[in-house]
Amino acid sequence: MTQLPAFAAASYPVEAKYALDKNSHIGRDATDVFDTLMTTHGNGELCSRLLYNACNRAYLERVTSYYSCGKQYTGSVTRPHVQKDGEHMRAYPPLGDGIRDAYDEASISNTHWNISDHDRHVREIQGVKCERLYAEDHTHQVTKNYYRRRKIGAEALWDVATETGEIATAVLAPSTKTVDLSHAAIQLSKRLTFRTKAMYSDRWPTKTEYWAKVFGDNLEGRLGLFHFQQRITRTLRKRHVDYFLAINMLLNAIYFYNQEDYEYLLIVLKDGRLNGEKKTEDDVAELKGAKYFRQRYSKYLRKEIRTPNIIRKKLDAWFVRFKCSSSEGSLPAGGRVDPITKEPLFTPETKAAVANCKETCQCLQDPLPLEDMYDVIPPNPNSPHGLKEYLSRRGESNLESFHLLLAHFGNTGMRESLGDNLNLTGTARYNLKMRHKRRLTGSLIDENTRQKIPAAWETVVSFFNHSELWYVNDLATAAGVTAMPFPNAEQLQPDNGERFFSEYLKWLKDEQPKNDADDLCLCCTCTGKTRPADTPTTSTTTINPIKLTGPSNVMATTQFAAAPAPQPFYAPTPLPVVWINPYMVPFNNWNHWNYCCRKYREHCCRTDRRGRPPHDNGCRFKIKTISNVT
Repeated sequence: MTQLPAFAAASYPVEAKYALDKNSHIGRDATDVFDTLMTTHGNGELCSRLLYNACNRAYLERVTSYYSCGKQYTGSVTRPHVQKDGEHMRAYPPLGDGIRDAYDEASISNTHWNISDHDRHVREIQGVKCERLYAEDHTHQVTKNYYRRRKIGAEALWDVATETGEIATAVLAPSTKTVDLSHAAIQLSKRLTFRTKAMYSDRWPTKTEYWAKVFGDNLEGRLGLFHFQQRITRTLRKRHVDYFLAINMLLNAIYFYNQEDYEYLLIVLKDGRLNGEKKTEDDVAELKGAKYFRQRYSKYLRKEIRTPNIIRKKLDAWFVRFKCSSSEGSLPAGGRVDPITKEPLFTPETKAAVANCKETCQCLQDPLPLEDMYDVIPPNPNSPHGLKEYLSRRGESNLESFHLLLAHFGNTGMRESLGDNLNLTGTARYNLKMRHKRRLTGSLIDENTRQKIPAAWETVVSFFNHSELWYVNDLATAAGVTAMPFPNAEQLQPDNGERFFSEYLKWLKDEQPKNDADDLCLCCTCTGKTRPADTPTTSTTTINPIKLTGPSNVMATTQFAAAPAPQPFYAPTPLPVVWINPYMVPFNNWNHWNYCCRKYREHCCRTDRRGRPPHDNGCRFKIKTISNVT
């Protein structure tokens, strides 16, 4: 289908990448829904049941219409209806496993714009830019999406977010040590568009020498605000009656809201222009005492971090206010035990956490002025309140919000290829949402366009595949149209060789690169050195696109190492032509090429395998077994 013109391919109601070698094809309308639903949940069973329910509802509507028509014409003879199973439905939708297989194979299939979704998402993440700030952190929940995470050694995921909220890299690592992320960090620093001035880290000022060598000596390091307050909040008892009050007072000890923003927000709340309901002083005080005030209105307020000495003084006052006991010679305790649990708010670790925060609070201040720490979205012309929305450039807050989404891009227990495709899709679309929202700031605003779109929909991305938009733009240009239909379509960056998620972990296990005393990666790519003299030298050349005839049917321009010049060989007889079974082509670059298909390989890798090994629908062994039975 990819070889046909777009108007001819549209006559077949199946998307080209889903026109797979399967028993049944799924319609374009259904796969469009699956592309959104699978990325959020990865639930193949739900997609399968939605298809089955749609078939049953279609049958019910047809039978209802048939007998309703027969009721109107009482004089005519009404024949019995067609039975559903076996007559109306002779082909059934694939099950959840089949839906996941189709999505996984469609992610590496060729398209009209000559790039698979997998490669497109990888290159979109590689094209993320950075001009000022970035944040790095580890997360562990995403590793549960890989059912073989212990066998492949996935212990944590290391990712980086820029000041715009985009994710620049995300790799699985066998541990949280710096040596395991060193290669990804160095490759990130080699991007021409990744020029940073400061970084946020949950472990700053640890490893300051390493980050200075990777990103330059002028790099300024900061401790993230979220992790700074988390060091104290995770030691508190959440069921205590004073927990939310203590959280609000703790945050007030660390930062405060900009006075102009805060004053205008209170005016709008009391006037009722924000949500149509006027708030009194008591209502505002009640909102501030709970978590709802920050959740609903923090996007309209800019945070200003206090100076180190004021933070230390307020932390001491906060600790005295909520402690339940005091030693001799110290200030009297102002806290209380919970009336239900009879436990204090503080745990034995709280005092040490407060002391640690008092030492590291000098690393908390913003490296740039307040005006440079936020991007401003002017109010929509249709908005009644007129509040400006502020997008923080502190990369850490954006990174933590991304971690909540990343853990849900795929269900628990995915194979590596499917888990990577879901995570890559979710990450690339998340970055596109961040860029789309930033277009509403500064000089990129078009007031006439904003008046045509409701305020609730102007931050929603209309199209996720910009390569397809450029394909349409090229068609318009070839047709002689000067005005492109999608002038804001983004260009896809060339592949720079970076790999993400489990593909990075696989490279790390295969190459096993060495590191120096400062944890810097010493591989040939990071150091720029050639291989040792005893290793045959190879040159890199670009070959023409090759189309494979099997499950790995991907059309792409790939770089291969050119082999040395062959030595003369004189064969006594012509060599026979050998036909290679396309189903024996390695699927997704598997190392164990001797497995006949994917399902058989997964069965052999399981420790709790039982019964006869399963095979894919196109596997030659499954076909042979069926023929023997029949």
